[in-house]
Amino acid sequence: MTDPEVLVAGGGPAGLACAVFLAQKGVAVTLVERHEGTLIHPRARTINPRTAELLRQAGVEEEVLAARTYVGEMPSVVMLKVETLAGKELHRAEQRPPAGAEGAQRVGPSNWGMIDQDRLENLLRARAVELGADVRFGTALAGFTQDSGGVTATLEDRASGRTYEVRARYLVGADGHHSTVRALLGVGVEGPGPISQVASMVFDADLTLPLRGRHDPARDRFIASCHFTVPAEGTVMFPHGADHRWVFNTPHDGEPGEDACVELVRAAVGVPDLDVRLVPQLANGVKVLTYEIAAQVARRFRDGRVFLAGDAAHVMPPAGAFGAGTGIQDAHNLAWKLHAVLSGRAGPGLLDSYEEERRPVAEFTLGQALHQLRLRSGVEVAAPEAEPVEYDAVVFGYRYRSRVICGADPGGPPAVPPRELTGAPGTRAPHLPVRRGGRDISTLDLYGEDHVLLAGPGAREWARAARALDVRLVRVGDGDAVRGDVVADAERWASAHGVSPSGALLVRPDGFVAWRAREDGGPAGAAGETLAGVLARVTCRAPAILNRQS
Repeated sequence: MTDPEVLVAGGGPAGLACAVFLAQKGVAVTLVERHEGTLIHPRARTINPRTAELLRQAGVEEEVLAARTYVGEMPSVVMLKVETLAGKELHRAEQRPPAGAEGAQRVGPSNWGMIDQDRLENLLRARAVELGADVRFGTALAGFTQDSGGVTATLEDRASGRTYEVRARYLVGADGHHSTVRALLGVGVEGPGPISQVASMVFDADLTLPLRGRHDPARDRFIASCHFTVPAEGTVMFPHGADHRWVFNTPHDGEPGEDACVELVRAAVGVPDLDVRLVPQLANGVKVLTYEIAAQVARRFRDGRVFLAGDAAHVMPPAGAFGAGTGIQDAHNLAWKLHAVLSGRAGPGLLDSYEEERRPVAEFTLGQALHQLRLRSGVEVAAPEAEPVEYDAVVFGYRYRSRVICGADPGGPPAVPPRELTGAPGTRAPHLPVRRGGRDISTLDLYGEDHVLLAGPGAREWARAARALDVRLVRVGDGDAVRGDVVADAERWASAHGVSPSGALLVRPDGFVAWRAREDGGPAGAAGETLAGVLARVTCRAPAILNRQS
């Protein structure tokens, strides 16, 4: 067997996504997972639009939409807070699309991916294999050592007990809350820690009467989640695909038996004689699972050639549905940087920016998840230092400030509302509908392979410099004055990106703005020198040499 360039430990959403993102870029990647198969319990069930944008890059967005549990664009999609389902309703909130920079304009090309985690994992696993990743379930990471050239890992085939070694340039630990990789590194965690134990089950029952018409997909009414005060604060229920099938989670010490779980469901619904049938959640027939809700962030996300991602790096309570998306975003941030370094397009220093960027985002997002937990469930947890911000700012508006961002605002909030995503360095680049090759696309579809210089119709010097430096260039044309790679109204494009029509932005593979120039590059030669210096910083390499013949 050929040794991989990157070894990924963990076959959950973050690990599988990491394998997909790496394999898509041609990186030789092996993924190992101790369990025999992917999850068959739904657990996390929502992929937010920012995460969906990254899955769009990976070519699985259409599959996610096809496998979704429900459609997030129904006229009425609500979150409820009740005493019991048949009893008093305490609060309801409707899901509505966030406002972009132009008010009603869509914030991005992707929608909510209302897909249960088990379905998502199967899709990601299939896509990783399709792209050439070596995926080995039933294989445990038993240990590893690292040196200046790479990582030597000991793997165990759990069926036979056979152990063997593989050598990789880098190791990614995406192996969950109780991460073996994190433990072997001796990396501690910070935060409130364990919050509660939860009993989780899937059940079939006809809830037509207690629902009182509030959930009826045939009539475009949908309950995304329902939070209860009975049998305990923190109890939540949500639909699971098939008619009359629901997922039910409730705080509970120990492991309740099946009969006790049926009574817990009846108490929450408010119908003492409700006909409830528990559905097996694992291949071995287990119907009740227990897991720990916790809140913590690893003190470090990197140790030499080893990186932490997903739940190995941060664990969040499920309120807000931030956990899986944050892990997939970790994987994407790390994957393009590993590819850039392995391919020689960037220096090793680029990898230092992974922790600089993702750890502050994890701390901020964890704080917002705790605010959501207090708001939705009434569970008493320590109040985070950061103030709560609007939900869509957490999803779309988190900001990076690192060595590979030029001109990021050192102050200001850690996240901004989507309407303020106007091209500032360190923020996700704006979405704007444009035409390319006769097709309608989003500006976000222009990114993913490498850094891109997005230049306005008047940015002649920036365009000339990009060509001389072999930087991928995308010109914006207004359909009249300049024939560009994409066609858009020049003034609208400029306004959306915070530049003049002669300005330019350097956008990273993850769609984040690395640098911005509001005007053209000035006298001949000056633009080239400026852009060469910018490229040196954002790729952690020596300044590029201008090709004077271009």
